[in-house]
Amino acid sequence: MTRTEPKITCTLLVAIIGLLAASITLASNVTADNWQVGRYQTVTLQPTEQQIDLLSTIVERELPEQISTVGEAITLLLDGSGYRLLSAKLADPYRVMLFAIPLPEVQRTLGPVSLRQALQLLSGPGLRPVIDPTYRLVSFELETTIATSDVDVSCSQ
Repeated sequence: MTRTEPKITCTLLVAIIGLLAASITLASNVTADNWQVGRYQTVTLQPTEQQIDLLSTIVERELPEQISTVGEAITLLLDGSGYRLLSAKLADPYRVMLFAIPLPEVQRTLGPVSLRQALQLLSGPGLRPVIDPTYRLVSFELETTIATSDVDVSCSQ
């Protein structure tokens, strides 16, 4: 029986050496903070600002016509943000007033602004968002510069 020896052509040998050299070059370009995603492109292995601070996420929203109150708008904005509203039982009583206010037409289109700015915009100058980053809760309280005796909380129309 005759044994056939595999023929390694010069072209195949050059191709194999080229692939090995390319893989060594690619591996040397990747550091602990970078990841090779293409032949000429690397990405930094860092979370984005929005991933670190969820409220810095930029929102740009056209609120649908069925959203008629500030409370509905805030609830819609928080949907998918990772944050939720503090339960009504634990929230400041002024939040009930805020959530019942009709949504101004000028605020039906929001952005581009950060989610934090959108919450402040919707709450207006008299209330301020209160953020609990640990439990990712949002509530609103009376701005300390507003005297409570000057505010009518009856929500009568």
